[in-house]
Amino acid sequence: MPIDPYAALNAMLRAEVTRFSPPVRQTEPPASPKTTAAATATAVEAESEPQPAAPADSAA
Repeated sequence: MPIDPYAALNAMLRAEVTRFSPPVRQTEPPASPKTTAAATATAVEAESEPQPAAPADSAA
């Protein structure tokens, strides 16, 4: 059975791309509902606090 040159080229290109591509990023495991609710509440409280205005001319 003859070898398909396009299939061989495709296989070689895929091997090179796999060799030079960065590793796949691993996702974090889902957090428990209790932890997620606490983190969300803390984030909302932090966003609702007024931020002090920075002085416009802090270098002088």
